[in-house]
Amino acid sequence: MRKLILAAALSTLAFAAEAADAPKINALRWLGSHNSYRPDLDPAALAHQRQVMGAEHSRGVEYGHPSITTQLDLGVRQLEFDPYADTQGGLYAAPYASDAAKMAIMRQPGAKVLHAPVVDARTLCLRLSDCFSEVASWSKAHPDHQPLVIFVNTKEEPFNNPAIPDPPLYSETDLAGVDADALKAFGRDHLITPDDVRGARATLRDGVLAGGWPTQDDARGKVLLVLDSNPRIADAYRAGHPSLKGRVMFGLYAETEAEAAVFNIQDPQPEEARIKALVARGFLVRTRSDANTAEARAHDLNRLDVAVRSGAQVISTDYYPGAPDPLGLKFVVRPPWFAPKP
Repeated sequence: MRKLILAAALSTLAFAAEAADAPKINALRWLGSHNSYRPDLDPAALAHQRQVMGAEHSRGVEYGHPSITTQLDLGVRQLEFDPYADTQGGLYAAPYASDAAKMAIMRQPGAKVLHAPVVDARTLCLRLSDCFSEVASWSKAHPDHQPLVIFVNTKEEPFNNPAIPDPPLYSETDLAGVDADALKAFGRDHLITPDDVRGARATLRDGVLAGGWPTQDDARGKVLLVLDSNPRIADAYRAGHPSLKGRVMFGLYAETEAEAAVFNIQDPQPEEARIKALVARGFLVRTRSDANTAEARAHDLNRLDVAVRSGAQVISTDYYPGAPDPLGLKFVVRPPWFAPKP
């Protein structure tokens, strides 16, 4: 009997050791799309954009994407959506006056996804909930996929332009609505949340530093959401939720704060050493290999090389393999570790 008990105890210890050694998701690498909701720019759309924005302002946003489903099929595993608060509904409906079905959707309460009101409102999914739903549908059809990362880039800054109405500030109701939309689309069991990483530790940061990220196998078929916001919204999101307890999304907080887990470092070139240090400590870091079409126009892969060398787990681009090429630049971002498979 004692031998059986000892054997069972040794087996349990061996299993625990194996689980502890299992690779965690912060050892994964994701290739992502930047502003994933912006549609492909066909010649007519490109000409219209240049007319509305002017050539100089248009230059930096002359890129676009196929459907969210197609992006995921191409191997993109990180997405970015830009929602504007629309608590009562209808704030951003004007461009759809001639489309009764879309107008009805835009009049409904809930965050709307677009780059900028009036001048750059084209989008692949009108509501944030629609964006989430399309990702969820793809995820359910590919249940063994590598975990997906979605940055929710909340917008509320004024435009200081009389032609563009200033957006409303996010309220607790709006932030709770984003959480609710995510839970409805994905279900709690298919989300990786701050509570999962913190576990029984005092803070989320402690959980990260102690290796609290889920294993790669346990994270398959799941989604990790990041609130990419200004400091005001970040503070509002954690108010009453220390270490983001009970919240759905991670956020962007200073390395010393209790909520620290994920970092968004736009340009890796001046921050390579910092990224390496953060990754070494167990944090997740997202960076970009290109921005504002500059690298693409110059066929410059130096920023990508630094991003790869830094060890940042997430690299976002407008030019992943298979992305549209409205300018005919033939510029492709393909990190050495990228393989378009689940």
